[in-house]
Amino acid sequence: NPAKLPHMKPLAETFARAMDRMGIFPDDTLYVYATKGCSMYHRAYWTLSSCGYHDPAKVKLVQGSLDEWAEEGGELEHGEIEEGDGRLFRMDHANSEGEGASYACWKDGGHDYAVVDMERVLTVVEGYLRGSEAGAADDDAVIVDARSSGRFRGTDPEPRPGLRGGRMPGAVNVPFFDLLDLDDWTKFRPMEEVREALVRAGVAPLEERGSRRRKVICSCGSGVTAAALAVGLEECGLRSKEDISIYDGSWIDWGGDDSTPIITGD
Repeated sequence: NPAKLPHMKPLAETFARAMDRMGIFPDDTLYVYATKGCSMYHRAYWTLSSCGYHDPAKVKLVQGSLDEWAEEGGELEHGEIEEGDGRLFRMDHANSEGEGASYACWKDGGHDYAVVDMERVLTVVEGYLRGSEAGAADDDAVIVDARSSGRFRGTDPEPRPGLRGGRMPGAVNVPFFDLLDLDDWTKFRPMEEVREALVRAGVAPLEERGSRRRKVICSCGSGVTAAALAVGLEECGLRSKEDISIYDGSWIDWGGDDSTPIITGD
């Protein structure tokens, strides 16, 4: 991560050190949950299940919040966790020098398809622009942006200073919260509604005649809420895990570089 961008996919060694610190083993089944209204836990689930570091069959995304668990009579553990407790993880623990990690990643090198960089996205955008001039799509992927429609169109300001507004040419917009239960973002809407929202935006089902844009690149502000799109795409059956990537740098990377093409408006 030479650009020091936030929220990037961890290296395999960093991931393994984190698992060691928290006492997690490769054969453990992991349940990912959050408090009500949390918009970030999809990224935690995606990192665990889609990067090739832990067996995806052993990673579960809980639908419903910790609050609902408590309301239904589920047991809770209370009390402050001491700084030395392994359950309290800090990034400097994973980055510290010392012996190598003992956790063995599920796929030693991870999954190359899980994330893409600016170079790959630029290739897709340039293909779209060439196709637009020729009257037919020339790109092999569709970029789906999880930001709000105002930020996508460039009519609302970016929350991070110094970033241009607008979108990548050819990208389509599916605000991540359109896939989630409005009353609790730890729940997806019914999968038929998730699929309909994605198809309506421009992610064509592969069985449709003439649909050749198999790959889907999910983007957002910094690579976090894009994970809700990635998970939704797989769960509703529109794409398989291998056809879904997250642009890890997302708009911080693209909008912060004056050389990248951007369009605004409807």
